[in-house]
Amino acid sequence: MPEPPRLTPPPIWILAFGAAAGPMAVTLIAPAVPLIRESLRIDGNTAQLILTMLLVSMGVGQLLAGPLSDRIGRRPVFLAGTALFGLAGAIAAFSDSMTMLILCRILQGLGAAASIAMARSTVGDVFTRQEAAKAMSTITAMMAVVPVLGTALGGIVADTIGWEGAFLVLATSGLILFAAVSLKVEETHHHREAKSVRQTLAGYLTLFRSPMFVACSLTTALQTAVFFSLMGFIAYSFDRMGIPAAIYGLWMSATSGGYVLGNILNRRLLARHSLETLTWGGGILSISALVFMLILHTLMPMQPIGLALPMFIMGIANGAIIANTIIGASGAIPALRGTATGLVGALQMACGGIAGTLAIALGADTNTSIGILVLIGIGCCSAIPSWFLYRGQRSASGEGA
Repeated sequence: MPEPPRLTPPPIWILAFGAAAGPMAVTLIAPAVPLIRESLRIDGNTAQLILTMLLVSMGVGQLLAGPLSDRIGRRPVFLAGTALFGLAGAIAAFSDSMTMLILCRILQGLGAAASIAMARSTVGDVFTRQEAAKAMSTITAMMAVVPVLGTALGGIVADTIGWEGAFLVLATSGLILFAAVSLKVEETHHHREAKSVRQTLAGYLTLFRSPMFVACSLTTALQTAVFFSLMGFIAYSFDRMGIPAAIYGLWMSATSGGYVLGNILNRRLLARHSLETLTWGGGILSISALVFMLILHTLMPMQPIGLALPMFIMGIANGAIIANTIIGASGAIPALRGTATGLVGALQMACGGIAGTLAIALGADTNTSIGILVLIGIGCCSAIPSWFLYRGQRSASGEGA
């Protein structure tokens, strides 16, 4: 029997760039949402569709991209996703109606979905579980720099050029990523097999029967929902303080800055602690940060530091949760890695879209405290499956005896 081809890890920065496509599409545009609402003369609920429809299409797209990559390989799906991401951004920049803008965001979400799923699946292809978690922490630490720059740049571009400029930045990013994948990323999935729709659906059912997959995917999906729903309303909060978009874009980048630090710490702590322990600790820290945010905002409602400091702490918590749970979920059943990666990504986007819409519907765009309370509720829900992970790991290692 011939030996399987040796898997060469692609450059980490390309995987990080690909994994950052979704957060970049959110954070770069989030500071411009109030300007889009004013320019197109739409209400807050309609403007929220700019973010919500992106998340929905990213969720659906990952359900398609994961199984498709198990069948035809990671590289062609990765290339197609980056091309679609950039093209949709270019068209959106010249849109003059909400209908066209939403259509472009749906297409952009599908492209981002393929990029995210392939970056994560590739990590699982070429690394062992513990090494994959470390690699994912490195990737997420690097990719978090993109939303940091994206949020800050999004505010500056929107303030100086207009919201159209933010979409042109996304278009350029897609073009750069397409070229990088084309030149530097080889195929990493060589044990492909054709699967029918029935077999794909059966794979999803198999994953949902795995306690590890369910707990990891719920934890990361709900924690991601905290981030995306925060991005959906926090720009309005800074706007009410009378802060220009260029400046509140910088304040909004606090979450991503904390995320960079959190992933660096997570990578180091993995040498001494399990994925499950760090995930549980991150969940507790996330809830604490949100409660802290509510207290500070109540005491000083017109001070941006009252929101930015807790956002930074929340970012640190996310750094101890997202990478670990993605690796735990995608590796729950190795034969279904691509399908699992797509499914967990879809759950992340679905929860993010629903949470963001719920927060706005409850009035988070006009009342920051309502938005924070929604985030606290979601954070508590995220902590439940992470506790089951932690308890299961302790029992398996004999610590709970």
